[in-house]
Amino acid sequence: MKWSNRIQIVTGQNCLHIALHLLLIAALVWGWKHHALLQVSLLLLAMYASVFAAMLLTQRVPGLRRIGDFLEDVTTTYYFGAAMLVLLVLSRVIHNNLLLGAVGVVMLAGPAVVSLLAKEPARSRHRQR
Repeated sequence: MKWSNRIQIVTGQNCLHIALHLLLIAALVWGWKHHALLQVSLLLLAMYASVFAAMLLTQRVPGLRRIGDFLEDVTTTYYFGAAMLVLLVLSRVIHNNLLLGAVGVVMLAGPAVVSLLAKEPARSRHRQR
């Protein structure tokens, strides 16, 4: 068994995802140590948005479906981190902790609610048959 397969079995992530995790941590630590955390966060959010847009485009093209699936895994994995970075950036603009908390709850619960609502019509159509 190859060493990369063993790492994937133990961690549940492939080596590329682990390398991405380490690069993100290194970028955030570098930004914190050099007092550039806001700029690094904005750059990481721009990169996340571009990967998300690429995922949406590649999932619609049949020949690029494998790339789209990989990008979907990446965006799903890093959604929570991106949400936390958005809260960091918003905290520099909005100084109301209650409003920031509400935005955080909406960002974290929003995808789950949308997913449940999107699955409900499919279930009701299936029951009618």
